Amino acid sequence: MSLRLPEPGTFEDLLRPVRVEVASLVRLSRYPGTEPYWSSGVYRFDDPDPGRAGEFGTCYTANSIEVAFAESVIHEAGRFVAGAYEVPSAELTERSVVQFTCDRRKTLVLADLTGAALKSLGLNNDISALADYSVSQAWAQAIHDADPRWQGIRYVSRQMNKGFAYAIFERSGLKKLRSEKLKVAQLDALCDLFNVTAV
Repeated sequence: MSLRLPEPGTFEDLLRPVRVEVASLVRLSRYPGTEPYWSSGVYRFDDPDPGRAGEFGTCYTANSIEVAFAESVIHEAGRFVAGAYEVPSAELTERSVVQFTCDRRKTLVLADLTGAALKSLGLNNDISALADYSVSQAWAQAIHDADPRWQGIRYVSRQMNKGFAYAIFERSGLKKLRSEKLKVAQLDALCDLFNVTAV
């Protein structure tokens, strides 16, 4: 069964909010000087039509370094070979941990696409797992356009399903607070945790 599309009038009152501390958001970036990076038309909860009026950018963050590592480094650059993930050394050593701030608020109000909140919308976790992003992008656009209170979406990480990932909308006012290179001890621990080998 395929996921339903967000037909106007069928979902707006069912959306449940979750408040997320801005200070808890983390992203692993090779280009910390460009953060936050606002994507459109490419990833899971991007605006599907970046040329339209009212378009929005999306910055993907996570609730922990482990989730960020699985979602970015392994997902984007890893390949599973002979019992381990092989990741190019540069993808590991050139990553910085980026933390964020926001001038107007300490917490963000996100539409919750996890657990009972997700199921009550008539959806399931395929929204976070399908390789085809057309339906998830349609939901992102519908949530964004439904009410300006929504500053993003919380969803279950496809790459580490015990953690949360966040698609933060550009209108949230998110700004980079600081960034620092991933420490050697952190990197070693992450590689051990996920069975990653540098190549």
